[in-house]
Formats: sequence, structure tokens, C-alpha cells
Amino acid sequence: MDDELPDDGEDFLHMVRDLPSGPSAIYSAWIDLAGITAWWGAEGFIVPPDRVSANQHEGGDYQACMVNTVTGDEVWWGGEYRILDPPRQFEVTQQWRHADGSPAGPVRVINVMLEPLQIPEDEAITRMTFREGPFSEDKLLRGHEATWNQSFSRLAGYLARRGGRQ
Repeated sequence: MDDELPDDGEDFLHMVRDLPSGPSAIYSAWIDLAGITAWWGAEGFIVPPDRVSANQHEGGDYQACMVNTVTGDEVWWGGEYRILDPPRQFEVTQQWRHADGSPAGPVRVINVMLEPLQIPEDEAITRMTFREGPFSEDKLLRGHEATWNQSFSRLAGYLARRGGRQ
């Protein structure tokens, strides 16, 4: 799976998680705005539903804001939907933004692929392969890795609470 997205010689973050749900439930958790606000963000951050907007079609844009629950500091980002292939994969661009929507960092690509695993019929497990990049510095890549690990733990909890068998 690692070879499906070229990295053009730059540093890409590559993570794999086996999640307790079928591909449709995971895809929905990423794409459905009501779902994504329940788990998106690092520990200590929330994504308020009124701080997310999206035109969910290929070529459509999105913008979102994480809020630090202690300080109230806001972290904005946005991008474009490049591939929407439910429930198998999606790809978006991601760029840190100022609150007014102007760019505050480089554009990166995020690609998520979902593959159901062969297991007993009474369980649903899906392998999620996540790629993000390019990163100009290893420090930035490692920071995103730590943040996404926290988010993916929150995603697993969200899916488990919902029974995510789709």
C-alpha cells in the first residue's frame, strides 16, 4: 500500500491503524461533519460544529478550526477534496490558515485508504492507511505523527461507541 502514493523524494507521514468498524463507518466518520467533530483533533482540543464548513464534492473546499479547551487558542486549516471514493478512499489537501482563511503554511496532501480485513463474520475490522505530506522537516512530520496518533485513538473510541459495523 505504501507505493500507491508517490512521495516525490519528500518526507511523507505513513500510518496504519486497524479500526473496530467497517469501511463505510470509518469513511463516514471522516466525511460526515457531525461525525468528524466528535473525534478530530489532538488531546485537549475540540472542533466545534460551528467551526467546520465543507463543500463535499471533488474539487470542493473545506475549512475547520480546532480550539484548545484550556486556553481557547484557535488553530485553523482548510483545503480541497481531491478524491472521494466511498467507502474505499479519499484524498484532500491540507493547509494551516489564519482565521480569515488566508494561508499560514504549505499545502500538504492527505490520502486515506480503507481496506476491510478478513475476520470472523461477527466482527468488522478495517485497515486504515494514512499518508500526509510532503514535510520539509522531520520535526514537523513527527509533530503531525503525534497529533494524528491522538486523533486516531479518539476515532477508534468514537467508532467503538457507535458500534461501527457498516
